[in-house]
Amino acid sequence: MNRSPKSRLAGLALAVVAALSLSACGDDAATEAAPSGPVDLSTVTLKVGDQKAISIEVLMKASGQLENLPYKIEFSTFTAGLPLVEAASAGGIDIAQTGNTPVIFGAAADADVKVVGALAATGKGDAILVGKDSAIGSVAALKGKKVAVYKGSSANANLLLQLQKAGLSLRDVEPVYLAPADGYAALTRGDVDAWATWDPYTAIAEKEIGAKSIATADQAANGYNFWAAGNKALGDASKSAAIADFFQRYAAATRWSSENLEVWSTKYAELTQISVDASRTTWTRSIKEPIKLDDKVIASEQQIADAFTEAKAIPGKVDFESFVDTRFDKS
Repeated sequence: MNRSPKSRLAGLALAVVAALSLSACGDDAATEAAPSGPVDLSTVTLKVGDQKAISIEVLMKASGQLENLPYKIEFSTFTAGLPLVEAASAGGIDIAQTGNTPVIFGAAADADVKVVGALAATGKGDAILVGKDSAIGSVAALKGKKVAVYKGSSANANLLLQLQKAGLSLRDVEPVYLAPADGYAALTRGDVDAWATWDPYTAIAEKEIGAKSIATADQAANGYNFWAAGNKALGDASKSAAIADFFQRYAAATRWSSENLEVWSTKYAELTQISVDASRTTWTRSIKEPIKLDDKVIASEQQIADAFTEAKAIPGKVDFESFVDTRFDKS
């Protein structure tokens, strides 16, 4: 049975979590150091926000890292990073992994979260795409054109920074803010001239409709991803201990995926109903390796935050470091 491009991607873009209240509960204990001494994890349920495009749950299962857990895990699936930050702020989930931009938008909105972990990736899967037959061959040629992008995503930052690099601004293009499935469909139909997105959507568009990349994030932005945690969870000794354990298991799962690329690519393709070729491309260039949340990472994020402030795309100026909690960093 043939499925339309939009329906093939709908499973990746659909948020299947119940609506969450966006009211946040402050907790001063969230900024304190992680508690020392034993804690009882048997009564803990760690609520992890996921994206089907990232597939944390499937990666953890495939690598065996969900076996013999001393606590329970409850996964919830969201469309993209910004709703994950909002959910963590509201206490609907405890932790989530996002790209480099949702945490900045969260900080600008004074979300009740902290950035508690960093991951590095190449940035090559975060791209600005044009159609197979498009005459557009550079970012400069986007002036006056319609560009689809998910607002508050890493693709949003890539678009902003690539335009700046080309001597342009967001005012020089017509941003069309769309969810990934709709962005794919809009590019396919020719409703937009370009689409800024991230893997696996980049790989899918390249493989299925012959989309061409005119710029990738490794040329202008950083490739960082982040773990964001709600302050309510961080103020709970047992949940903080569960988060620390979860991060160790995720790091082991990531190593496993790097060492078993074919197995992981096949499993991911089955989950998302995309081709193994697109899956392999995604995980060849977009595996996320845990790194220290150090001064270099913080400074790089501050530069992106300042770029959004300058573009008047977020309210005021963000002090990114004030939203960072390094308690889970290992020496």
